[in-house]
Amino acid sequence: MSFQTKVKCIAVFLHNRPFFGAHVVHAPFLSLLKERYPHAMVVGISRSSGADFLVDAGFLDAVEVLEKSGFLYLNKKYKFDMGFNLRPSSVSTALLMLALRIPRRVGFKGKASIAYTKSYPLNTSLYRADLFLSLLNVSSSLEACPYVRKMFLHEKNDNCKFLIAPGAGGEEKKWPLEYYIELADMLSDYQDKSVCFITGPQEEAEKKILEKKGFNVVHNASIVSLFSLIRNCEIFISNDCGPSHVAHIMGVKQVVIFKKYLPEWFLERGNSSYLASENNLAFIKPSQVMEKFLKLYSHS
Repeated sequence: MSFQTKVKCIAVFLHNRPFFGAHVVHAPFLSLLKERYPHAMVVGISRSSGADFLVDAGFLDAVEVLEKSGFLYLNKKYKFDMGFNLRPSSVSTALLMLALRIPRRVGFKGKASIAYTKSYPLNTSLYRADLFLSLLNVSSSLEACPYVRKMFLHEKNDNCKFLIAPGAGGEEKKWPLEYYIELADMLSDYQDKSVCFITGPQEEAEKKILEKKGFNVVHNASIVSLFSLIRNCEIFISNDCGPSHVAHIMGVKQVVIFKKYLPEWFLERGNSSYLASENNLAFIKPSQVMEKFLKLYSHS
């Protein structure tokens, strides 16, 4: 019996930030982990809520929130064969892995190294998905991209070729909606392909404005539909937001508009581009975004 077959239950201690984007960057690591250990139950453990969608999308088999579950509950419910600590500097998590008597413990080199049976160098300047993948001895989420994409092969959403996400986690990160509307008109004039917007539950006002303008809007999509829409589009344009990370990890051509560019939250690759303005996002004009689009799209 191979080692992979012997592993029946794996604990993955997730990053704690309670944001969609912070959780979605776990997907490449989790998809590759499931590929390597197809017979194992993979349990995500977090100190914050918000990661349930990783179960809905098939990346995890279960999620446990530590404040609710507690050490004794986890110890009673699961018998972990292996654990991964994706919290780079968390000594307490490393100690919890010891307390749970997880025999194979993997984490980053540092203060907690002594608690691991295998540790890897820590480089916090890496794109977060790439950082997590380094614990599987993989250098780039582009290597895991095929495994993420194949999870949504059976979902067909071919109607949105140019996909735009005008939302973000904070108003200061949003490019003006009127600029997105101007850009969408430019895209429609450039090529007779469908331009679609995706909006989240907090963007009801934007949805109404866009629909009044006659645009196709997918509002509050399920996690599977969101991944499928982005997987099947030809190019994705957005603010720095959760869905932009879905495009990153799916290897989709994209343009991201940043308030402040941070390498740990943007995946550098040949078919991605970005613009940034720390002073005022309104300084970035639709013509500049269109120029980025044309450079990427011309290489189709």
